[in-house]
Amino acid sequence: MSAKEIKQATTNLTCPICYQLFKNPKYLPCYHSYCEECLEKMVVQSKITCPECRQEAVAPAGGVKEFANNFFISRMVDELVLQHKVEGEEEVKCDECDEDEPVVSYCPECNVFLCNFCNDNHKRNKRFRGHGIVSFTELKSNKDVHLQAKAVAPMCKEHDEQLKYYCETCEQLVCVYCTVKDHNGHNHDTVKKMTGKHRQEIEEITAPVEEMITSLSEARDNIDKMRVKIRQQGDEVNKKIDQHYDELVQKLMEQKKLLKQQVDDTVSQKEKVVTTQLEEVDYVQAEILSMKELKDALEKSSDQEALSAKKLVIDRMQQLTDKYKKLNSQSVRESKIELKFVPSKELFPQFGQLFNDTKFPAVSTNEQQITEVSCSNGLQYLSMEKPCKIVSCNGQMGCPWGIAFCENGMWAAADYSKHRVYIFDDQDQLVRVVGGEGNKSGELYHPIGVAFEGDNHLYVADLDNNRVQKFVVDGNYILQFGGKGNRDDQLSSPYGITAHNGKVYVADTDNKRVSVFQSSGQFCHIIGDGHLNIPFDVVVNNDHQLLVADHGNHCIYTFSIDGHFMNKFGTHGTGKKLFCKPRNLTVDLNEFILVSDFGNYRISVFDKFENCIHQFGSRGSDEGQFRNHGGIAVSPKGLIYISDGGNKRIQIFSTKTVT
Repeated sequence: MSAKEIKQATTNLTCPICYQLFKNPKYLPCYHSYCEECLEKMVVQSKITCPECRQEAVAPAGGVKEFANNFFISRMVDELVLQHKVEGEEEVKCDECDEDEPVVSYCPECNVFLCNFCNDNHKRNKRFRGHGIVSFTELKSNKDVHLQAKAVAPMCKEHDEQLKYYCETCEQLVCVYCTVKDHNGHNHDTVKKMTGKHRQEIEEITAPVEEMITSLSEARDNIDKMRVKIRQQGDEVNKKIDQHYDELVQKLMEQKKLLKQQVDDTVSQKEKVVTTQLEEVDYVQAEILSMKELKDALEKSSDQEALSAKKLVIDRMQQLTDKYKKLNSQSVRESKIELKFVPSKELFPQFGQLFNDTKFPAVSTNEQQITEVSCSNGLQYLSMEKPCKIVSCNGQMGCPWGIAFCENGMWAAADYSKHRVYIFDDQDQLVRVVGGEGNKSGELYHPIGVAFEGDNHLYVADLDNNRVQKFVVDGNYILQFGGKGNRDDQLSSPYGITAHNGKVYVADTDNKRVSVFQSSGQFCHIIGDGHLNIPFDVVVNNDHQLLVADHGNHCIYTFSIDGHFMNKFGTHGTGKKLFCKPRNLTVDLNEFILVSDFGNYRISVFDKFENCIHQFGSRGSDEGQFRNHGGIAVSPKGLIYISDGGNKRIQIFSTKTVT
């Protein structure tokens, strides 16, 4: 493999667990590969759950080392290391001696670096005559030299001998002792003799691959053309809609202005009549209250005072009685108010409808015809296909995951592989780092989810410590709760987390539930037991309902805030309303639900009625593409922040809603 090819393959040579170059990679039964050391840390009661497909495997009796070796990846890593040596990224020593002499040449046939002394011996040795030794200086300047790592001969686990024979009957490599003991009478021969025959068979079987690649490349080109046409038609229809609705809005505003003027005139006339009546009532009421005060005073007066005031009281009371009778208060109470607004029910169907007759046949190399579409009424959600900004801490991020915002715009991001949490200000500038690798209070081991309580407290789901820790935003540790187990107050692989009204909701993944705690760490109750399979994230929507992304059931669950199951939507697939291992989700201020659809490498946006209204993203490392993406959050400014762990960055997308 050339240097260029090795560099292109580098992204596939990192372990999905530690995000470092593979070290002694091993196959799980599901054919996903991980470092042997990483797998050893994942053994729980002699079982290992694959981090990618969640398939459970039983560890061999001899331990993780008994899993099959991935020799192909090991070889690729070795070749990458060779390339790093040539480029000066790693120290180069002579492969033929232990002397600390500078390397002067490289033998491509033997795949060894040589010092001056060993170089002379190599040239003099009859076995190595004809080898095209290259000077180390020339090697560094010539990018086309083929660097090939030494093949590691696999060993027989039973006899500790090299597997130098191939048994055609059993289709497996065997050692010399196996040919006599277990494969006696079988059709077997040395690997060298068998290679030519079986390589030819492999080449014949894989021959259609080139044709498949060419065919799919053509299909992809046609799909790209199809996508361009769709966008062009969408733009044209949007222009027509804008024109049509601008005219409607103008007419509506004119009608609205006329109706409101009529309302103002009618209200003004009615108010004059009622205001006059109100003034008359207030005047008479004031005089009667004055008489009541006089009445109360006379009850406490002397006999002489009462008799002297008798004529005054009688005359005044007669006047008040006449005014009271003349005041037609009854007419005020029975006045009929008929002011109403009755909308026209026949107006709205005339505004326009969506007619979507587009059909997408199965992928082929033939270009598809796209039917013109138009947009429907109602609120729509649009986002940029490319990020408006990328945050990577100058390339120092490891594997960012959970993201959370304060109301003041400050935000946090958990770095899974570097065992820390970054705190940013509202301008996306890094202000501090919280945590560090370990299991002590305030230390983290694979932090995964984060959540704010107000603007001052931060909760962190400390995945492999099986706990939640609470910090002050300035980084000071406050408390922790959880601990490995399945009791009510324990946690097992906590992933997503959210805080709401003094409570903390934790996606307790391996316990298949959502565990609820007080902000003080005291256990409250469990949600979703019996419904959930692999809950990865949890969020509270604007209606105070709990939404849970279930990675294993490929759907979104909705529960009441006290834990009653309400409904779920989605199932496994690649269609518009389908999911493949949804990881994280969030809800914005307009009640849109944004789901990080991990297996489909995209973000899906749903309205509050669970209709999928927008999707964006694809697999890759370009801007707008994702690898191992997870955390998602919406800032107070309406920007979408998405953690793109495989590409060691956080992508920020601009959005808008239109009607």
